[in-house]
Amino acid sequence: MRVFADHASTFWRSRGSGTRTDGPVLTADFLLQFISVFAAYFVAGKLGQATSNIRSSNLGPVWPAYGVALASTLACGYRVWPAIAASAFVIAVQGSVSAVAAVGQAAGATLAATTGTFLLRRIPQFDPTLSRLRDALALIVLGAFASALVSSAIGVFSLYATGVQAYSGLRSAWLIYWLGDATGVLLVTPIVFALPRLARTVTGARTVELVALFALLTVACGVVFGDWPARSVHLHVLAFAVLPFVMWGAIDFGIAGAAVSVFWIAALATVLTALGHGPFSGDTSFINAVMLDVFFTALSLSGLCLAAVIAEREREQERHRAKQARSDVNRRLIAAQDEERARIARELHDDIGQRLSLLVCELAGNAPLPESKIARARAAATQIAEDLQALSHRLHSWKVEILGLAKSSRALCADFATQQKISVTFDEADVISAPPAAVSLCLYRILQEALHNVAKHSGARAVAVELRGTAADIRLVVQDDGRGFDGAAAASHGIGLASMHERIELVGGGLTVESAPERGTRIEARVPIPWPRPA
Repeated sequence: MRVFADHASTFWRSRGSGTRTDGPVLTADFLLQFISVFAAYFVAGKLGQATSNIRSSNLGPVWPAYGVALASTLACGYRVWPAIAASAFVIAVQGSVSAVAAVGQAAGATLAATTGTFLLRRIPQFDPTLSRLRDALALIVLGAFASALVSSAIGVFSLYATGVQAYSGLRSAWLIYWLGDATGVLLVTPIVFALPRLARTVTGARTVELVALFALLTVACGVVFGDWPARSVHLHVLAFAVLPFVMWGAIDFGIAGAAVSVFWIAALATVLTALGHGPFSGDTSFINAVMLDVFFTALSLSGLCLAAVIAEREREQERHRAKQARSDVNRRLIAAQDEERARIARELHDDIGQRLSLLVCELAGNAPLPESKIARARAAATQIAEDLQALSHRLHSWKVEILGLAKSSRALCADFATQQKISVTFDEADVISAPPAAVSLCLYRILQEALHNVAKHSGARAVAVELRGTAADIRLVVQDDGRGFDGAAAASHGIGLASMHERIELVGGGLTVESAPERGTRIEARVPIPWPRPA
């Protein structure tokens, strides 16, 4: 089963890209799939034939092999049909039917599995892990009950055409055949796709919980279906008392938890019924088989639908949280922009405006000015011009457009070191000469914001800036030796960091921030390059 799940993601990706994987090309990969599918179907078929006490002429209430067949074609494509046909033929022949009847049953199982896969592929973006309710319903309606109509029709016709009469008549045989194959899909197919994920995610305390679930479930099945402890009063009326365990598995472990719980119930109930115990052993073999199928179907429908609804709800909540987080970031950015505009307005009014007023007052009057006053006025005017240039540069960086990313970043670091009296080293290597304007401006603004945070928050004595280019990406690293911050103190840096994250996401990049108290801060911005570097 694990092989099917491993091929599933490859198959669905190739389907989206238009690559065909259904042709039976003789490769090592195909041979591995053939052997795996053949063996899995054979083992499942043997399990289905094990309970001979409630079977009739190679028919029984549950046929897990058909669940394997559908999972195989879903995971590996149509090209594995020879493995399904060969294994189904071998199983049927060993089930005491003629070779002609075995061919018919094998053809029915193969055609039904490919039909079920065809129908499920028509569902837009169908996910065999049943992550949405509509996927679960599609598997139940199309994959199980609809496709089983094909296998049951061909299989029953083959049996009766060769003189094999099961149960009490044609209609009874067809009903058991149909319910058995459909139940096989409900019990087995979800496990093939969901079990590997369960194995990866269940660790630690969740492992203990899973063991507790199946231990209690085993005891409950023994009481209900095995008449434990032996006494004259049986609890047959409480057959559905095992449903809460299926709900437990669905709620805490998702589709895999629900599917494995139902499969375990089905295995124990079928074996104990075949041994003459439980609520489904007191009537004819036909009635017992039908009741088992209906019971397993009800449990599967409840568990799979509940797990799918929970998964869909959790995914919707995650999308809502992500949307809310983006909204919060946008609100903070808008607030930051308003705050920045207010700061610039105050700076223009309180600083630049007052200094210009003083300069006008010094230059007022008709009398000739002494050289010393002219020199002071010239110096003041020069300083005001430089401050205005720095202010306009923060609003729009013309240097990036003219000089390029590397040179403008180097100039920014030099200006910052002069103004803040902080040692800044700038190292640049292999940066392409003309990255897109959006990428250049993004990295430049991140460098500006990082240096601004250094001056405002860190108290650093030295800053190291690296700008590196590779064939795959451009990276900007800003590292200081300042006081750093922890998670609780990050709020004071929140708007600046949020602005950096927002900017880097707009160009498809990523931002990493590492900091600890008294250990400085390291900011790394990475923008992937999806185009070839110029020679």
